[in-house]
Amino acid sequence: MRNSRQMLLATVMTAVAAWSLAARAGELEDGIAAFEKHDFNTAVRLIEPLAEQGNIEAEYFMGTFHMYGHGVAMDPAQATVWFKRAFGHWETQARAGNPAAMVEVAGMLTSGLGVTRDDKAAVEWLRKASDLGYAEAWAELGGLYVEGAGVPKDLAEGERLLKKASTAGSARADEMLAALSKRVEPASF
Repeated sequence: MRNSRQMLLATVMTAVAAWSLAARAGELEDGIAAFEKHDFNTAVRLIEPLAEQGNIEAEYFMGTFHMYGHGVAMDPAQATVWFKRAFGHWETQARAGNPAAMVEVAGMLTSGLGVTRDDKAAVEWLRKASDLGYAEAWAELGGLYVEGAGVPKDLAEGERLLKKASTAGSARADEMLAALSKRVEPASF
């Protein structure tokens, strides 16, 4: 009897935890949707509690809100606090081998949000994620080759990586390839 009660309690606790995670994921999705509709007050209301609970994406969004004054007072110092929190969490996951987190770390390093800009370190993270076969890493690394950020500028290598990422299903690579096709490079003299 005791074992069946313990099993029932464990089952109920697991169900409650799963429901709670799903509810939080729904709140984040709703907050992102509000952000995309420029309903920044709603976005902050939904996302801030998640950020305070350590949700990395929510932390990043809070940095963005404070950086641009969306739904909160513009406060670059507070934005940096949120960006640093997100970066720290993503870096921990990246060091544990998560390729998506490696790409997020690289993105923050190339933008300088919450951290000192370091294109070469970003390239290292993207190469690690690329070695794991992560399409988004190929896309971002391709973009760095196109721009010559952290690597020598090499349009052919950039396009090769973008096509590889596109073939693997990266929508970001598709967008970057479309932009690249419209780009006009000056002729060599």
